[in-house]
Amino acid sequence: MTDLTNNKVYAAKIIPHSRVAKPHQREKIDKEIELHRILHHKHVVQFYHYFEDKENIYILLEYCSRRSMAHILKARKVLTEPEVRYYLRQIVSGLKYLHEQEILHRDLKLGKPFIPNTDFCFRKRCSFLFCLPCYVL
Repeated sequence: MTDLTNNKVYAAKIIPHSRVAKPHQREKIDKEIELHRILHHKHVVQFYHYFEDKENIYILLEYCSRRSMAHILKARKVLTEPEVRYYLRQIVSGLKYLHEQEILHRDLKLGKPFIPNTDFCFRKRCSFLFCLPCYVL
């Protein structure tokens, strides 16, 4: 999703209202938004804004235009030990930060870590969980 006023690109998590029709489902989404907006770490995707219309809830997140770890492994088949250490340190750093905030990620898989454009901030956790089912990206 692109902001036409400044050409900034965002990842948009779009949740149909039909998926959060029950009060407990909506509470989970509201809690996810509440928690995500207070998180600030170089290895956790940044929350920017959310809004909704009649059909959907839109959560705007930092856009990671490069591929996920799953894509990299599929293309390359193998990573060197230094590469694994490099990625793993960053994944653990993001997860450690979430743990320090008392947030538990219950849906880790290779398709979740994305590689953003910036070199200084190479690894990001795109989908993390606040003790609820994961519907992110």
